[in-house]
Amino acid sequence: MKSVFNKKPNGKTILVLAECQQGALKAGRYAIKHLYDNQTRIILLQTYKAPKFGLSMVRNLPSILKEISKEDLTILKNTFIKEFGVPSENIVKLAMEGDLTTIAQQEFKNCDNLSVVIGTDCTPLYSKNPYKRITSFMTITGIRPIFLIDDIITHIDRSKILVISEKADKMSEKLKDFVIKISERDNIPVEYLSGENYNNASFPEGNTCYFLNEVMD
Repeated sequence: MKSVFNKKPNGKTILVLAECQQGALKAGRYAIKHLYDNQTRIILLQTYKAPKFGLSMVRNLPSILKEISKEDLTILKNTFIKEFGVPSENIVKLAMEGDLTTIAQQEFKNCDNLSVVIGTDCTPLYSKNPYKRITSFMTITGIRPIFLIDDIITHIDRSKILVISEKADKMSEKLKDFVIKISERDNIPVEYLSGENYNNASFPEGNTCYFLNEVMD
């Protein structure tokens, strides 16, 4: 596993957290449409953990969960290859046993030229509130930028948080609270863009949000 992240690609690396199919599909489609070029490496990561009680009586449960995760990642990968023609060798599948926060702490802290794309549409398949996990991930790794794909697009970098939507009222209360907490904790200003503000927006050099006029499916 470490060799995957220590390997220095010719271009950039995009990490898609694939904890649930629906969110991962949105995240991957966004990443490929807007952040990808033919030098980009895409890593699809899905973590799994055997429960502490109940089904833990099944001795081979971790291996079963690993196979399920690998199947899910294969479906995702094949979808992106079919939809966008991404070369198979540009997409890496990783099914890892353990807690995402712990894995992040061990593996992602020193990665260069890495962006993270997360689909927050994880209910009810994964979590009713994925933002706690996202906050932990952000805090431990320090990785920026992070793109959150929801009904709106939220881009968090080290200079500002950009919240981009056709309609400001699409923003869920949970996402609003999350953005406010990150802004206050890291002392990062928040900029909300919606409607006509798209065309008048100014972005820092190297920022990848300037093309976000289109609505995500």
